[in-house]
Amino acid sequence: MSAKNNLKPQQKEGILESLLHYETLTNKTYAALAGILCALFLSAFIYLEHFLEEKNFPIYSTICAILGFFLFFKLSRFGAFICGGILGILWFYWVGFSLRFYDFTYLIPLVWIVFFIVYGVLFYLFCFFSNPFYRLFALTLSSFIHPFGFNWFIMESILVKSYFFPSKFILFLLLCSIVILIALLAKKFYKTSLIWLIAFCILLPSNTAIKTDPNNIPLKIKTTRFEIPQNLRWKTDQIHPIILQNFNAITQAKNEGYDVIILPETAFPLSLNLQSQLLEELKQQSNGIAILTGAIYQDSTQENTNFFNSAYLFQNGEMQVFNKLILVPFGEKIPLPAPLTKWINKTFFQGADDFMTQDFKAPNFAYIKNQRFQIAICYEATRDEFYVNSPSNLIAISNNAWFAPSTEPTLQKLLMLYFAKNHGTRVYHSSNASADFTLD
Repeated sequence: MSAKNNLKPQQKEGILESLLHYETLTNKTYAALAGILCALFLSAFIYLEHFLEEKNFPIYSTICAILGFFLFFKLSRFGAFICGGILGILWFYWVGFSLRFYDFTYLIPLVWIVFFIVYGVLFYLFCFFSNPFYRLFALTLSSFIHPFGFNWFIMESILVKSYFFPSKFILFLLLCSIVILIALLAKKFYKTSLIWLIAFCILLPSNTAIKTDPNNIPLKIKTTRFEIPQNLRWKTDQIHPIILQNFNAITQAKNEGYDVIILPETAFPLSLNLQSQLLEELKQQSNGIAILTGAIYQDSTQENTNFFNSAYLFQNGEMQVFNKLILVPFGEKIPLPAPLTKWINKTFFQGADDFMTQDFKAPNFAYIKNQRFQIAICYEATRDEFYVNSPSNLIAISNNAWFAPSTEPTLQKLLMLYFAKNHGTRVYHSSNASADFTLD
């Protein structure tokens, strides 16, 4: 019998053995499965918060984060593309929902395909080399990548509801710890691996409450939640009931002794600066309570008419207006060359123009009852620019009816919590079609 016949066929590694091996998963089936699982684990923090709410204990997000990051280092390029594509959909499937209100519901799957490809390619690049240190730095720095200027893909926000503090540095340390864990498992040091896993979970800085300024005594602030469907709130016959609801909320807050009431983004669905009677009534009401509300600001000249998404502050009979500085990509502004932007607005948005904005120099802020408040309109409350000076207080107003029902408000809240924890900022949030809350 020849030596060749004496050779036993090489047994195929199972997925468990492959995971414990140091190299990445090359088998197509294992690679795809690992990509799917990795995306599920790295997206779990959104859905745990959305469905469990107060029962979302830190252990859940902690375990999912560790498993997700562990699988990330095992992905092949193909698996990474699958992972990124599914993650893009799980995080942002709701983006196209606004198309429902322009009779383009059938285009929503196209939006999903775009997000699948964009984030699939990103993760393909993150895992282009199997070197763990390349992948470690790629994932740590991934939150600096903003496709089309949209910054909601912040990898360290996965840690917001875990035992770990949600910062880039802690994410870097956690990924380093997982690289060491993988090396120990590859050497079959299973007991040492278990000890190391427990040790780094204990030694890494733990999550903490928002460290607000103890000298900053909070005012009695009323946040509000309205439930006005997007397809109704701009109809002419709905304007009077909406205005009445706003004033009822103001009167109730005043009677309950609140210092400030915050109404949602575009709570007044009209160009408020052109409504002299409404302005006078709001100024009169503000002698007993400070009122911050969202509405449109219309600036007309002989050449054209510009519209701003704005916040109006009324206090002591005076009014201030704060125009939105950072617009939502594809929601309020098309981030493409002018001819293409004009065609998209004409084709998909009934010829509507983009909202106007001013050059960003500094976040909008105001003093309310002698306390400084940063003022952010929806998307701005999840932008670094509005936290760069670590404000003690931030007021955020949103209209999430564009995406209801979906996990969009949950991700928005988690991102606000991420910034609040990192900057010691107390956040007051009022919204239409999603929960109002105070993060402190």
